[in-house]
Amino acid sequence: MTRRKKERRLGKFMPVLDQKPKKQERLADPTSKESRRKKAQQQEKKKESVYAKAQATKTRAARDEEAGRRGTRHGGRLAEKIRRLNEQREESEES
Repeated sequence: MTRRKKERRLGKFMPVLDQKPKKQERLADPTSKESRRKKAQQQEKKKESVYAKAQATKTRAARDEEAGRRGTRHGGRLAEKIRRLNEQREESEES
């Protein structure tokens, strides 16, 4: 008589898989613990920083002045350069 190694079985007939499913497979299954946990982590509300809270209470003009934008939302050296080049191009086209 030969000896057989014991197997874990579900019920009487079906042996349990020897290899566990890979993490990607577990995450692909929407009912698995890992996928539910990952989804909950993504949906968890992040706390705002003190700086972000202060920025939210300021008016748009105050934020623009603080950033040195001279009251415009879209400003800066590159924007000024582009406007200057566009003006030069328009002048050259007119003459």
